Amino acid sequence: MLEMFFQSIKFASQRFARVNAVLFFFLLASGAVRAQSWNWTYDLIDLPAKFPSLAVDSSSNLHISYADASGALKYGFRPAGSTKWFFMVLDKQLGGFTTKLTLDSNDNPHICYTPEILKYTHFDGKQWRTVQIDKESGEVGYTCSIVVSKDGAPHLTWYQLSNNILHLRYAELQDKIWLARTLDFDFQTGKWNSMALDPQGNPLVSYSYWTGGELRVAHWNGKQWDLTTIDSPTRSRGENNIGQGNSLILDSSGKPHISFYSEKTLKYAHLVGQEWKIDVVDQITWLGSWVHFRSSIVLDKQGRPHICYEDAGVLKHAFWDGGKWRIQVIARSGLESLRYSTMAIDRDDNIYIAFRDPEDNTLKLATGRPQSEQQAMTQKTEGKATAPQKQ
Repeated sequence: MLEMFFQSIKFASQRFARVNAVLFFFLLASGAVRAQSWNWTYDLIDLPAKFPSLAVDSSSNLHISYADASGALKYGFRPAGSTKWFFMVLDKQLGGFTTKLTLDSNDNPHICYTPEILKYTHFDGKQWRTVQIDKESGEVGYTCSIVVSKDGAPHLTWYQLSNNILHLRYAELQDKIWLARTLDFDFQTGKWNSMALDPQGNPLVSYSYWTGGELRVAHWNGKQWDLTTIDSPTRSRGENNIGQGNSLILDSSGKPHISFYSEKTLKYAHLVGQEWKIDVVDQITWLGSWVHFRSSIVLDKQGRPHICYEDAGVLKHAFWDGGKWRIQVIARSGLESLRYSTMAIDRDDNIYIAFRDPEDNTLKLATGRPQSEQQAMTQKTEGKATAPQKQ
């Protein structure tokens, strides 16, 4: 197990002071708390970092990948029940890049990252192995996604930049050979992309079509790729730039749930029967960078969606309580507005959000623990809850 592996690693130590502040606040349109909420605590992960990707394994251990300030790819591991992180530098002198981390059926980490090429590294139970994917295709940029099938085969998607192609690409490892192809030949498809595997092990990919302002889904049905437009300016009555920052997850029955942005809203799409239902979760303000469009979606034990996202530099947590969307502020904006958030949830519905702190740009972890209405009201009565923060 990685926990035993990391106990033997030598690393530069730094004292991480745990923040004992508990935030209990809501930005609700009206009314008091009427449903389960999440009680938040905060811890330091590491020094300034960008583009983290967080996952929690079957034993509630935390895994994270990110780009540090020196342009290195770092991996962190935190054992369940501990606040201490163990770190490794996996690659150096990369410049700017994004990362995406996933876990295989043995809870081993797999990471894709985009330092102008597509690279893939994974821990095979004994050591880390790193390769470049699709070497002849040229420059890569923006986001990538990765999933691993039950038999250990990795699947990757990314955004191809070279030769003004600007297409969504996909690769799968079969019989030790990487098979790569373009999924959608329309111009500027896939700058934001997210992937999952259906119950049959077939890939399902959500992605943006920037030129047309659409959110699309590509699904391999076992024989061919089916492409579907989920939301568009026509369907949304003139909204622009739809599909940015999309995040995809499947529920226990294999149905997809997607969080994504338009230019002025955060949205949520899911299948009801055979039709896509789209909710507007929140109105947002864009500050001018593609990185501001970054959302993560998870499902709790009841199958209800939780989304973390940015709104003009304010980091928020939105969740469906069974009747309406409720919103909590996790971190306010700062001099550097980008929060670079990523979210995961464990088997006990504890939510973990890694993000860049607005005060000092360090990488922080917000941990949200479920709290019933009765507990919340008792805590409020006892004066343990803080006043709501203002945007």
